[in-house]
Amino acid sequence: MEGEHGQLELGSQAFVGLLEAFRRGNIAERRCERQTLERHLGGLSGRWDEEFPGFPQERSAYASFGGMRRRGVRDAYLKQIIVRLLETQTLDLPDKTIINPACVIGRHARDLAVRLPNFKVIATDIFPASNRLYEYVRLKRTSENYEFRQDDLFESKVDAGAAAVVFFGACGSLSDAAMDWAIRADCPYLMCRTCCHDNIGGNTRITKRFTLLNLSFRFKNLGFSWAAEHLKGHYFSAKYSADQYPRSRAAAGLSHSKEFLEISRNSADSDICRALIDLDRYMHLAESGYNVWYKGELFVACREGAEERHEQAQE
Repeated sequence: MEGEHGQLELGSQAFVGLLEAFRRGNIAERRCERQTLERHLGGLSGRWDEEFPGFPQERSAYASFGGMRRRGVRDAYLKQIIVRLLETQTLDLPDKTIINPACVIGRHARDLAVRLPNFKVIATDIFPASNRLYEYVRLKRTSENYEFRQDDLFESKVDAGAAAVVFFGACGSLSDAAMDWAIRADCPYLMCRTCCHDNIGGNTRITKRFTLLNLSFRFKNLGFSWAAEHLKGHYFSAKYSADQYPRSRAAAGLSHSKEFLEISRNSADSDICRALIDLDRYMHLAESGYNVWYKGELFVACREGAEERHEQAQE
């Protein structure tokens, strides 16, 4: 297993380079951002590609309509990784449960239940109607190893042990809450895709730019603002207020909550800002004892025992 120090050094170097670009205002310009990201994230990307080849090539920035449309491609690729890592270790893992928090309609969790029949897949969300609606519309029997539970992720009542926590686009601080759930449960695997970086720390404002993407995010955040005011547990929690960011000790030594709030407000249009928020998460997971791989909003994190089993399965 790669040591925590080595992971933090790799993450900190990338964080410092991208933070400098943000402070200079070199963001939200596609060509400039691409060059900056390739220069500073090259080490992390190479580490990912060595372990998980086949990352979908992206012509569009993630902070673009094209990048948003391609999320499904990355989700399919991530599910291949989840299945490959877990199906070879069914006999070795002490628990045979997969938790998918913030599942929305539960489509990905159902797919994993079919592809991993020896595991129980528990999908959770605070809003159960979407799960029920998907069942009615789909008109197809759900796998017996799939279960839905209504749950507030910020105050989770799910007490099941888990071999893996997985999610596919938990909005803003919901991604952080799901990661912390895995850390508290000492979960062997965490595999996920983050999204809505502008909504960390209870934020619903973004830096106004005159693009259709920016306008769509502003409309989205009108709904999120209403939810924050009227619906407890939807998207926001005092546990993940703005002053709780940066999350990692390493990033906290390089930035501060006021600056992180500005980073989040620019993330709707900037892949550099999205990467800064994810690098903070990467270092938080490393500080919590995980071996972590990160690329393009995707995370794979393994506890030491899980990593050893993965290496043995590859041999």
